[in-house]
Order: sequence, then C-alpha cells, then structure tokens
Amino acid sequence: MTITIDGRPLSFEGHPTLLEVARANGIFIPSLCDHPGLEPYAACRLCLIEIEGRRGYLPACSTPAEEGMNVRTKTPELETLRRGILELILSEHPNACLACAEKTSCDDFKSTIRKVGEVTGCVLCPANGRCQLQRVVEAIGLDRVHFPSLRREGEVRRDDPFIDRDNSLCILCGRCARVCHEVRGASVLTFIFRGSQTVIGTAQDRRLVDSGCRFCGACVDVCPTGSLAERGVRYERPPEEEKPALCPLCGQGCKLRIGLKEGRVLGAVPDPEGVVNRGQACVKGRFLVKDAVRHPSRLLRPMIRIDGRLQPVSWEQALGAAAERLGRFATEGIAVASSAQSSCEDLFLLHRFVSDVLKAGSITGPWVGSAAAELRGLGRAAGRPLPLNFELSDIGRAETILLIGEDLPATQPIVGVEVNRAVRKGAVLLSIGLEGGQNSMRSPVNFSVPPGKEDAFLEALAAAVSNTEEPAAAKARQGLRSPERTILEIADLMKSRKPPLFLFGPALLGRAGGRNVLVALRNLAALTKGRIIPLDREANLRGGLEIAEAFPAGCVGPGNGIRALYLAGPYPKPEPGAVEFVVVQGSYMDENASIADIILPETTSFEAEGVFVNIEGRIQLSEKVLDPPGEAKPGWLILGELAGQMGAAGFARQSAADVRRDLAGTVAAFGDLSSPSIPREGAFLVEKIGEVEEVPVGRSLAGAAAGSRQAGFRDPDDYKGLALAREQKSLKLIRGR
Repeated sequence: MTITIDGRPLSFEGHPTLLEVARANGIFIPSLCDHPGLEPYAACRLCLIEIEGRRGYLPACSTPAEEGMNVRTKTPELETLRRGILELILSEHPNACLACAEKTSCDDFKSTIRKVGEVTGCVLCPANGRCQLQRVVEAIGLDRVHFPSLRREGEVRRDDPFIDRDNSLCILCGRCARVCHEVRGASVLTFIFRGSQTVIGTAQDRRLVDSGCRFCGACVDVCPTGSLAERGVRYERPPEEEKPALCPLCGQGCKLRIGLKEGRVLGAVPDPEGVVNRGQACVKGRFLVKDAVRHPSRLLRPMIRIDGRLQPVSWEQALGAAAERLGRFATEGIAVASSAQSSCEDLFLLHRFVSDVLKAGSITGPWVGSAAAELRGLGRAAGRPLPLNFELSDIGRAETILLIGEDLPATQPIVGVEVNRAVRKGAVLLSIGLEGGQNSMRSPVNFSVPPGKEDAFLEALAAAVSNTEEPAAAKARQGLRSPERTILEIADLMKSRKPPLFLFGPALLGRAGGRNVLVALRNLAALTKGRIIPLDREANLRGGLEIAEAFPAGCVGPGNGIRALYLAGPYPKPEPGAVEFVVVQGSYMDENASIADIILPETTSFEAEGVFVNIEGRIQLSEKVLDPPGEAKPGWLILGELAGQMGAAGFARQSAADVRRDLAGTVAAFGDLSSPSIPREGAFLVEKIGEVEEVPVGRSLAGAAAGSRQAGFRDPDDYKGLALAREQKSLKLIRGR
C-alpha cells in the first residue's frame, strides 16, 4: 500500500500509524507522548497533521495509515498550532533555558550547579542533553514563551531506591504510567489529583517501594524530560560512548547498552533492539552493572597465602604454585566447582581441564537438579525427549498459561513482560504453588491451591481434561480448596483454546514433592498437547548443561575423600581443616576466596568476550565493553596457562573465537558456532527431538543426588560471589531482606 506525505510517495505494510510511517522514512513529526511499544495516546497533540479530504487536524500517532492518503505535516497553519501547543506545555515547565538566546554557550560554564535542589532551567536539569523536550523545541524553532510560567508544586522525591521524581519537570505525557501498566503489568504509576493539580504519582501518594514497584527502570527510560531520573547518573554528563553488552545477572539474556566515560561505567540502559528484551530490563541489569564491575571486593591480582596471609604475586608465580600443588593430589582427591555465570568458552575449557589434566571425577555445577535438566531427564525416562528450546515471544502469543511456583516480576521479569502481553490480548493466566500464595501477575481466573497440593490439583485437572473419573482422580480432589466447578472450567479453557504453556522454575524443584508435581505436569501437558517451559535463573545454565553432559566426568556433588578444591564457581564453604588445598578462580572476595591458598583473578563478562546461552536456548555473544581492572584474565585463558604449567598440551588458545571452534567440534549442541560470526539475534542450540537419545552412563545429569543441587545453588541476586542484595542497600530494601 502507498500514501503520500508532504509530496513524497511512500509504501508501507501491515497496519502502522501515520507517525510510524513518517518515522520509518525519515520524516520528522514532533511528538512527546508517543513511544515505541506503547499504545497510541494522542495526549500532547504536537503530532497533528492534515489529511486531504478530512476536516480538521488529526494526531498522526493514533491515525492508521490507509491506502491513497495525502498527508501534509508542515503547513504554516500546523506550525503555528504546534508552536502554541508547545508554549502551553512549557508554561508549566521550567523554560528559562529553552528559549534563551545564549543557551549554546552557557552550558559549559554551569555544569556543576546541576546539584541544586530546584530545577529552573536546562543547565540545572539532570536530563540536560538527553531531554526530548529540548529536541522538540529546537526542531519547532521556539524562541519565546508568551504565557506566564507556573511551576508545578512538589519537591523532588528522593525517598525511593535508584529513582528520583521531580513533578516540576513533568509534562503529563503519561508515558511512565502507560509503560508501567501496558508493558510491565505493574500499574504502580498513575495520574493523581485533578485539573491543574494533576501529577504522576502512586495510590495514596506512597513511595514506589511501598506500592509494588519492582524498579525495572522502564518509567525512567521512557520519560522524555528529567522528571524521572536515575539517581546514580543524575549529576553526570551524558556518556562519551555506549557499547552493547549481554547482561549476565540472570538467565534471560537481555541486551544492554553500557554508558562509558573516561574508561569507567556510568550506567546501563536496555537495548531497544535487543531481540530478547526489546528495550526492557530488570532492577539488576538497569541499575547494578556499575556496582558489579567496580565493586571494592574485586580480585585484582593473583595471590598466594604466605604465613597465613594472602599476598599479591605475579601470574607466573601463582600459576606455577597452583600447578605444582595440584599435581600432588590423586585424581579422586580433587573436587572442582563450575559456575553458570561463566561463559561457554570458560566452561568448556574447565571441563576439558578436569577431564584431561586433573582427571578428577567430581565437578559440581548448578545444572544438576536444574529445571532444564529435570525436564530433560523426565523425557528421557519416558523414551520421548522433550524440547527445551523456545522463544520468549511464544509466551506473548499464548492463550492459556499455567505458572507454577514463580513470582515472575521478581525472578523472570522479561518472561513476566511476555505473560503480561499475552494477558492483555485475552490469554488466561493460572498461577499455583507460589510461596505465600501471592501472585503479582494479574489473571482473569483467580483460585488457590493449598501448599503441597499442586500435584493433586494437576492430576484432578488432567482427569477433567480427559473426561475420566478414576479413583485416583477423585482422591486427588480431596483437600483442594478449589471447587470441582473451577477445575472443570479450567479444563474447558485448556481444551477450547490453543495448546497451553506450562511455566515452572527452580522454586518448584526446591520444595518437597517438586519432582512429583513435574511428573503430573508432564502428564497434563501430554493430554492437552501443551508445552512445558523451564525457567532457570542463571545466565548460562543451558550452555553449562550441554557442556557438562558432553564430558564423561558428568557433573556430581561434593563427596567424601576430597583433599583439594579448584573453585571456579559456588561451593559449600568447607569446615576448617576439611581440605588441604584450595584454589579460587573468581572475580570477588567471597567466603571461599577468603580461605583460598591461591587466588586467580577472573574477568567479569563485561571485560571479556564470550558466548552465553539463555533460558530460550539462544546462543548470544557478549562483547568486551571495557578493560579489566588490575590483572584479571578471562577464565579460558587462565585455564589454558595453568594446563600448560602442568605439562598438558593442546590447551593454549589465542582468542575466545578459537575456543568456540573447539566447542562447536566437541559439543554437538553448539554445532552452529562453527561459522565465523554469530548473528545479532543469536543462534539456537541444536536439539535432536523426535528420536530417542542414547546417553552414555555417567553423562546424564538427571537423577543426581539431592545434595548436589544445593552444592551448585546460589542466591538469584548473587553474581560470581558478589551478594548484590547484601552489598547494595537499595536492592536489599526492594527485596525486603
């Protein structure tokens, strides 16, 4: 289809608005209330346009493009109208600098006075240089405001974590309230009061932290002015450059843009083009990257314990000492810990090091007993492998979703965004088994299941779906608070709609009877032709699972007879005197590093290139953003040098890409990494579904000892030994710890 805008014939597909067509073709139409991903709102009226054959002026942001339209955006009448509307907006916004003839020269001399309590002009504003209102004023060419200035009352609110609120800078575009409701499903922010007293606030004007806010930062990201500002960068100038990065702080694989100035991290914002998160983030990725990269507990130099104290040494000394002492222990006397927050390159060489050099039979990892491993084991036991790969957008298109044991906004926020998208389209969300019985996701169907009765509920639901009345099904309904009519209604929903999605995570498996619930869930999914999706929480758990299964040593829990530890991941702190020798390959001084005999400082994912596999099974490249502090090195490089010190050949690699080629040739799931580059959208793990897998003895991670899961378990707010919720007071407040 084609339309004409300002004399230019333009083609379009689908059902875009006129504003979207104009933007896609480089035609500027001013707007302050419109934002990608939000529904049309038409509040600011700056995008008014003329359409031939139609009376009056129409907002481009809410007018659908239609075949044959002739649109005008720059007539003298429209420019006069926009100028008047913009002046009205500015009459309730500090505008001294916006209309000042000397604004281009004074900013360099007044930057330090941004720290004043009251903003009266752009040079005092935290959004100076980033403000969309500034851009609109410049584009329209406004040089004077004819209306008297009326400052909106209210002091700057600094009583919440991470975010400052200044209503005097608000233009009531509604973006923040709309993204909170439409995208995040939280509905924390809204318009309060009436008439000229209208402001953005919360119910009963409470703090955000007391109103259910998860501090995802979406409201800050869409705010066109400085009304909502990140406190950590409020007084900083804009970054000198932004670099793409993959967030390693949970398992969803969000793309971020890291702001840098003079080689230091200023902050992080979600990448609007991120294929997974599409411009959204969570509290950790949005606000805590700077704290993680430059935390005071970072390990900066290799260290050896001398006379009872850890002393800095050279890399050659540390690796030589580690090689010499590790060589003294028998293979069965060494235990190795791996981390799901390490890159695939690091994990691959670690498993090779354990298998070929240490020849140790004990390596712990959080994939043992994980949601993905248990689901895979369940399929193998039945002789029908279950797929683990999926796309988050599949959740947004679902019509029925059953969620078990996960508070998504806290544990899987981007999954929560997709669930909210599905619910807004009419999907039915059912939630059971959540600790405390609280569900922060809105659902059209409300019911409760007593704790520990989840498997009984699923069995009763399966009987209703299959129209069977067996004694076991009747017994399953006993003790359920949900009436039989509710179970029948839910069964009818599952049968009358598209096949349902079943979401579960480690919260289910961490409780008594969790595996029984998973078996019942598998039976229900088979009856409804539904899909079970595991939601593990760590950045590279799927990648680590595939790598661990490819090595004969497998991945087991800590056992008896251990005399030495090589810790490149979480491990229960040994009792004093329980082991003779401890090497820690890590990034932070945690409880295990504090007892180490040798410390080998490792980079974070922001300081080294590497690939990670998110919960979808999507392989994504995390690029190097900045140089590591001190003498920290990537894990794969440390292991290659240590193996060389121990006399092993074939470990030296020049780059992470060299390691990836070896990984692709060894682990079948990574076969697509054999190509020289990884697409921006990533590549999925190779799965063999539809054929019975033959898993060699010792290589399956399903059915591992119960203690092994706890061995690899770490707090979801922990990053490589850094307890973010303990170290960061604002996150601690949000988590209620």
